[in-house]
Amino acid sequence: MTAKAPTILATSMGLNRAREPWQPGPVFDYAVELARPTGTPKLCLLATAGGDQREIFKQFEAAFADHPTQLTHLSLFDKPSASDVARFLHEQDVIWVDRGSLVNLLAVWRAHELDKILRGCWQAGVVLAGESAGSLCWFTGGTTDSFGPVEAVPDGLGLLPYSNAVHFADRREQFHQLIADETLPAGYVTDAGAGLHFEGTELVAAISDRKNAGAYWVERSSDGTARETALEVRRLKRS
Repeated sequence: MTAKAPTILATSMGLNRAREPWQPGPVFDYAVELARPTGTPKLCLLATAGGDQREIFKQFEAAFADHPTQLTHLSLFDKPSASDVARFLHEQDVIWVDRGSLVNLLAVWRAHELDKILRGCWQAGVVLAGESAGSLCWFTGGTTDSFGPVEAVPDGLGLLPYSNAVHFADRREQFHQLIADETLPAGYVTDAGAGLHFEGTELVAAISDRKNAGAYWVERSSDGTARETALEVRRLKRS
C-alpha cells in the first residue's frame, strides 16, 4: 500500500532528544498511518544534512528499538550505502529527513540525483517527511542558518510551490521582511513542535506534538507588507 496521494510532512518536530534514548514523537505514527503500509512499516532515515554521522544513526536505532517499525538508513558519505539508491528508496513507506545544514543537503542530493529520485518516490506514494532542514528542503525556498547567520535560500527542491520557515518564533521578523520585499514567495511556517501535512501541493492539516505550537501562512499584502494568518492546529496524541 502507499499513501492515497503524494504526501509530505514538513515539520519542526520529530524525536525528543532530551530523553535517553531519544524518544520518537507522535509524528512518526502519523506518517506511518498516512503511508498505509502492508506489514511492518518501513521507515528510512536520511541524515545527509548532518553529514551522515554514525552517532545519529545509532541514536535513531536506539529510539526505534522497541517501536513497531523497520528502521533503515541511506548514507551518502563517502559513497551510497545502497547499490541501487532509487530502488531502495522506492521500497520504503516513509522517508524521514533529519535536521542539519539545508545547503549541504541540497548540494549532496543533487550530486547524487536524489532530487529526481525523491520526486519519483513522492509521486509513487512514499511519504516524505522531516524536521527543520527536512522540512525546508521540499519547498521552493526558505530561511536557513547553514551559512551561520540566518539567510534566505531560494532553490529548494520545489515539490511544494511555497516558501517555508522553521523555528518561527526566532525568525518571524526576518521572514516577514523576506515576504514583503518578495525575496521569497508566500509560504507556510511552523513553531517548534508543529508540522504541516500536504497532499499533492495542498495543505490539508497543521499538526503539533505540544501545547501552543503554532503554524502560519504568510503572504505579501497589497500595501507591500507581510500578512500572517494563524492556522488551526491539531494536537497529536502519543500512542
